[in-house]
Amino acid sequence: MRQFFSVAILGAFLLAGFAHQAKADTFVWQDPVHDYTVSFPDTWKIQTDDDVYTRLRIAGPLGEDMPVCRMQVHHDGRLNIYPKRLLDTAVVETLDRNFWDKEVSQFDDAQILDFYSPASLGGKGDATGVQITYNKEMNDDGDTVPMRGVMLASIYDGDRYEMTCSSKAEVYPRWASLFVSIMDSVELKSKYHPFPTGYYRNFLMDPKLVLPSLKPGQRNPYLRPLAMDYGLNK
Repeated sequence: MRQFFSVAILGAFLLAGFAHQAKADTFVWQDPVHDYTVSFPDTWKIQTDDDVYTRLRIAGPLGEDMPVCRMQVHHDGRLNIYPKRLLDTAVVETLDRNFWDKEVSQFDDAQILDFYSPASLGGKGDATGVQITYNKEMNDDGDTVPMRGVMLASIYDGDRYEMTCSSKAEVYPRWASLFVSIMDSVELKSKYHPFPTGYYRNFLMDPKLVLPSLKPGQRNPYLRPLAMDYGLNK
C-alpha cells in the first residue's frame, strides 16, 4: 500500500510516453545532520537554501522549465509514542487533508489537485502527499508563472520530512516521472529495530519461578514470635 503512489504514478507517466529522457550519472547527497540520502542526476545543481528548514534544494538543467526539488526537515515528536507497526496509520491520520490545506498555503494561489494517502517517502518513510498548482512571482512588477508540483511528507523518528518537486505547469508531464524517482530515492537511516523487543529475549514467556514453601507446622525463622511483640514472652 505505501508504495502505491510511487509505482502507480511513475508507471502512468512512463506508459504515457512522458518520461524524461535525459541520461546522466547519479549523484548521492547525504545530510550529515539528519542521516538520510537523496539521489538525483548529476546534471542537476544544488542551489541556495530558500528557507530555514530547507536542507537541500536542487534545480534541473533546463532552466526555462524551472524544475526544482527541495527537502525540508522539521522537528515533530508527536508520533514518538507509537510502535513502528502502527506508524503508517498514525502518519495517515496526522498528515491528513487538513494538514495539507495549511501546508500548501506557503505558495501563492495554491490548489490541491489530488491527495495521496497512504504514500511513501523512499523505502522507510510512511507518508501522505498531494499534487498542487500555484503561481510563482517572477519580478517586482507582479508577473507570475503557473506552476505544478507534487509534495510528500513523512514523520520518522521525531522529524517531519517534506519533499516538494515542481516545474512550470505546461511542462510538468515532462518532469513528473523524474520527480517521483528523486522522491523515491530518499533513504532514511534505519532508526527502528525490526523486532518489537529488540535483541532482548521475551522474558514474559519464561517458565514461572516456583519458590519452595515451608512444610506445615514449620515456623519461619525470619519471623519474630507474636508474643515478643507484646512483651508476653519473659
